[in-house]
Amino acid sequence: MVVYTMTKKQILRIISAVLFGLLVAAIIIFAVFNAVTASADERKLPIYCVDRGDNKIALTFDCAWGNSNTDELLSILKNANAKATFFVTGEFCDKYPEDVKKFHDAGHSVQNHSDVHPHVNGMNINSLIEDTRECSRKIKMITGEEPVLYRSPYGEYDDNVITTVEGMGLKVIQWSVDSIDWEDPDPYTIYERITSKTESGSILLFHNDLENTTEALPEILTELLQSGFEFAAVEDMIYYEDYYIDNAGKQIYEPKTSAVTHIVLYADDPYANSAFEKMRLNLTLEEIYNLSVYGELKLDVLEKNKTYLTKAEIAALYEMSYEELYAAYIALVYAAETYGAAGGETTGTTTAATTPVPEETTTVTTVPDKTEIIYDKTDVTTAGDKTETALTSADKSDVTTSAQITGMGDKTDIVITTVYPDKTETTTTAIPPVETTPDTTVITSTTTTAPPATTFEGTVDGDVIIVTTEPK
Repeated sequence: MVVYTMTKKQILRIISAVLFGLLVAAIIIFAVFNAVTASADERKLPIYCVDRGDNKIALTFDCAWGNSNTDELLSILKNANAKATFFVTGEFCDKYPEDVKKFHDAGHSVQNHSDVHPHVNGMNINSLIEDTRECSRKIKMITGEEPVLYRSPYGEYDDNVITTVEGMGLKVIQWSVDSIDWEDPDPYTIYERITSKTESGSILLFHNDLENTTEALPEILTELLQSGFEFAAVEDMIYYEDYYIDNAGKQIYEPKTSAVTHIVLYADDPYANSAFEKMRLNLTLEEIYNLSVYGELKLDVLEKNKTYLTKAEIAALYEMSYEELYAAYIALVYAAETYGAAGGETTGTTTAATTPVPEETTTVTTVPDKTEIIYDKTDVTTAGDKTETALTSADKSDVTTSAQITGMGDKTDIVITTVYPDKTETTTTAIPPVETTPDTTVITSTTTTAPPATTFEGTVDGDVIIVTTEPK
């Protein structure tokens, strides 16, 4: 009988090897299965850019060879308050660990660019896994942080590369705006290539260790900042769930919705409908209530939600009239209260709040070189569930005016639409009071006793606008 003896260290090595072998086998099986089942027109793509409406862009630098301009590069980025993403190879980590640490310590992102910069198309999956894993290991040893992104050498990729790398927990990142600085163009050419093509969600590609890039970068960053762009690390700009990548490599946010949410139709336009559903899924109920407190509904909606709205969705919101927007907002409140908002809260039934009735209201609308309309008194009478509001006006014969009062809970909006021969103006005023500013309509105080999500119309008849509300 033969007896084998092993030390604890030998046992641990065997266990580690077995576990790693199982991990590799699982990734290979996953990659092969996806490659076999995917059809030719379903070719996998990395992320070239991101569909965003907030003007965020990502500066990226590939670092594989030298380190001649590290300090100058970091100084330029610091002066512009620009955060960048450095894709470094394992070999770069070996040669210049202090530079990698400088990138990280300066607040920039350090990500995986392979270990030895191989051609990865058609590469053996075992070799690809080992190369990728080794680079991540070296980066973590220097920075203390595990990379979450991978950029393949030479920009090469195929289905196996993407499936394998994603199976290791890394997002594969390409670029949408290329400086082509490695061809040694003059700084102005680099400037033109970048500034002429950059848009919200762009991923820009540069390389370190190039003098022309160092010379061009300050003016590029200044121009991009003046154009309203904001620099972000790639990992802070991309989506990690509820997205798809179109055939141009653009990552587009698309939340998964349950069948019950389709009961609510916010708007006829599909992009506007998608935008409001995203609001429900991303805002708490309180945030949804607060969207229209001061009457600037459209501005509020866009400002609070542009981070995850696509360009098409933002354009659809811009095209909506106030009435369409408010109707969609009412549907949003209903959906959030009934089916839940980002915080998961629902309210069931909603009760109306009543604002104390004032004795008098004074409103003045001044339009330079046009017509002055004065609404000098508001009388409010309340009887049970019925409210009557009379607005007295000094109207001109060539001007028509209509009024709309919308009450929702303890929030009330008054919309006054004035039609001139050459244009139409709409002024929205919210209650509680707002301050007077030139050329705007201001209502110092008023009231509407109305249930939530109810709109009441009024039209001018002579000098008096009568709005009668009677909830159903």
